[in-house]
Amino acid sequence: MSNNKPLKIARSFWFLGLFQVAHSIEETVSQLYLKFAPMSEAIHKIFPWFPIFEIGADLFASLNYVLIGLILGSVPAAEKGTKLGFTLMWVWGIVELLNGVFHIGTWIVTGSYFPGGITGPIFFVISLIFLLRLNAVCRKENLSKPSNWFTGLFWLGTTLSLAMFITTALLAGLTILTTGKFSENITLALWIATAVVSFLFIFVAGIQLAYRFNCTGKPIVLEPKFDKTGPTVGVIYIQGEGIPVDRYVPVAEAIQDASTDLQIWVGLPRFLGKSPIPRETGLAVNQALRAMKKAGMPKTANLFYIAHSVGGIAIQKYIKAYPERAKGLILTGSFLGKWNLSNLDNNGHTIICYPVPVLTIGGTLDGLARITRIAAAYWYQQENPSESSDPDNFPVVTIDQATHMQFASGPATSFVKAFDLTPQVDDDTIHKKVGELVYHFIRTKLPETPSEVHTEFLANKRKATKQTLEPIIKAFIDEGYNGFKPACYNRQDDNTRTDPCCTPFSPWIQDHANEIMAGSKDLPPGIDHFELNAIDSFHRSSSILPVHLPQIRNQCNGHEPCKLTITSVTQALYGILDALDTGLFPIAAFSLRTKLNSRQKFWKHAGVPHPDYNETDGPSRGAEINQHVYQWAIDNASESARLQFERLGVEMVMGEDFIPVIAAGPLWLYNYPKFVYLMEDKKAKNSLPKALQVRSTVLKTPINYWIKASAGFHYCQLLSPATVTEWIYVDSLRAKGSLSGNLFIYGPWGGLRNVLRFFLRFTFRQTRTTSLFLDRD
Repeated sequence: MSNNKPLKIARSFWFLGLFQVAHSIEETVSQLYLKFAPMSEAIHKIFPWFPIFEIGADLFASLNYVLIGLILGSVPAAEKGTKLGFTLMWVWGIVELLNGVFHIGTWIVTGSYFPGGITGPIFFVISLIFLLRLNAVCRKENLSKPSNWFTGLFWLGTTLSLAMFITTALLAGLTILTTGKFSENITLALWIATAVVSFLFIFVAGIQLAYRFNCTGKPIVLEPKFDKTGPTVGVIYIQGEGIPVDRYVPVAEAIQDASTDLQIWVGLPRFLGKSPIPRETGLAVNQALRAMKKAGMPKTANLFYIAHSVGGIAIQKYIKAYPERAKGLILTGSFLGKWNLSNLDNNGHTIICYPVPVLTIGGTLDGLARITRIAAAYWYQQENPSESSDPDNFPVVTIDQATHMQFASGPATSFVKAFDLTPQVDDDTIHKKVGELVYHFIRTKLPETPSEVHTEFLANKRKATKQTLEPIIKAFIDEGYNGFKPACYNRQDDNTRTDPCCTPFSPWIQDHANEIMAGSKDLPPGIDHFELNAIDSFHRSSSILPVHLPQIRNQCNGHEPCKLTITSVTQALYGILDALDTGLFPIAAFSLRTKLNSRQKFWKHAGVPHPDYNETDGPSRGAEINQHVYQWAIDNASESARLQFERLGVEMVMGEDFIPVIAAGPLWLYNYPKFVYLMEDKKAKNSLPKALQVRSTVLKTPINYWIKASAGFHYCQLLSPATVTEWIYVDSLRAKGSLSGNLFIYGPWGGLRNVLRFFLRFTFRQTRTTSLFLDRD
């Protein structure tokens, strides 16, 4: 795609060409050209048809000049971003990567220096980094991509199998030829490498054959219900983790029922172990298409994909690699991963790096793809999209009261049951709503000009979704959610407010926590009320050079109205597993680690002559602030969410502030807020929790503290408004309103038991041993 802006990747390509100059110099000086005769002779002994040839110094140098000229001569086309430019970058990048592989191989085989052996391995690293960056640019900008052959190396299929077969054959041949000629260690290493690659080849080939011959059962094909002359549409339905494909038939039929003017063919492929993983998605899709064509589906370009749960992760990666194979994608109980949404334009708007339209459907009672993550998707795709990302192509809608399993049918499978919430409406109602949404979305993406009925239907659903998600999004904005935009982390004390590409502060801390800590309404008699000009900034709490501390920048006399200009320092802490972006784990900050001025210091600057530290900062001020945010989140929640919480939710209660045994900064930093369930009966095994107790970890010092630089502070690890909102909407319901009663605990790991279960299942899925250890639902 040509544009007027030079591509930055072209600079890396230019550097690749310059490094070829250095490599050519080494090869020429070390007389690589003298090695061609013995190398070609050795190959000739194995393959008699291969010619023996020599190359002189002049010809070798000339060929290198030509090679360098061709690479550097490709830079202008690369800089313009033309299709030719991208093709040339891919070709030369792969050529230089193979060049590096050759020289690494000479070190292994000869055990000593071979001409070009110094820069060659470096060339391999540089070429690999260049190709990875080039691939990232292609995905980010949706520009020209590598050939299908190269892309096919990353997916199970013919290309990968052929490449592995060739690699196995070459390794085996090399091992046989070198046996007895080099040290035993080199021979052993080659035999091990051959065995490993051979095993992987057999494994890959076995999976391919399993899909080709339907070893897991034939795909389900649903023929059109209505004999119409309308457009033919093919729908490939990708199952969720561990959910049998036949559980999706009622949903697929609901889509057909809604599509009375379309000929909808539906194919449901069967993944091995009922686990849709990305590398096998192409095999499953081809399996379904073969069955659909065999059943009589005519050739059509109108192919859409629907995926549920983990299947959404698998299919969105596949379609991103092969966008020409899809008209659109529908995700149910799933969402576009942040890897498609993490880039911002110069105005701070989200660049949606996805090549086909996507409809995201979330359930307000989904316990696995939690509604808070769907709210984040809405913000990315509907409220903050860049000019190049059309929000009409990426609608996000919610279905009220829908659970995760209701995007399929039947009783919940064991993994879903462990985390899903209890249904409040029947499956048929949910399926009908899904069918209507999918039908209208498909209609707007077909080549025929869509009727206003379809676009208006989706527009109304998006408006209703905005009202549903508005309280959640507001809570995340008040947190200063780093998932929307990263924290600014400027070096100066006060973060800039003019950079649209980062989040400078937490509005909750700036506008509420400072006010509560200041206690201007509780001043002693005779002291005039003061106001605050509060400036909060996101900084890493552990940073030393420079260190960021809360300040009060002016003084009041206490006898007239006054405004204090003060600062605070905040860092939002997120669970480690949030990086996986699965929707299963909490996404809000489990702590707003905040450095506040002490109330004693506030009052001193407000004109109170001798504020008593025990009176001002002795009580649990962290708990007081947390109680305020808890009540704010309840008041901010939607009426339906609040009623659900009052009926089924477990309340939060604030315990006394926790002070580390040694009052020191490092101990405060890594003593996170304490989240503890208070059980109705501690002795009973299956006792339900009556509340979740939250204790703020604090570090506080009086204004006469012996270390002056640390005097007058009141550090707190505080609740975020988004955390409490996420608790109200999702995790408070797990004790009484879920299928299993499994509880989530907040903190860096989000509950170790759930983490271990998640990773064990992930490991079994990837090694294709699920059926040996997990359920057979």
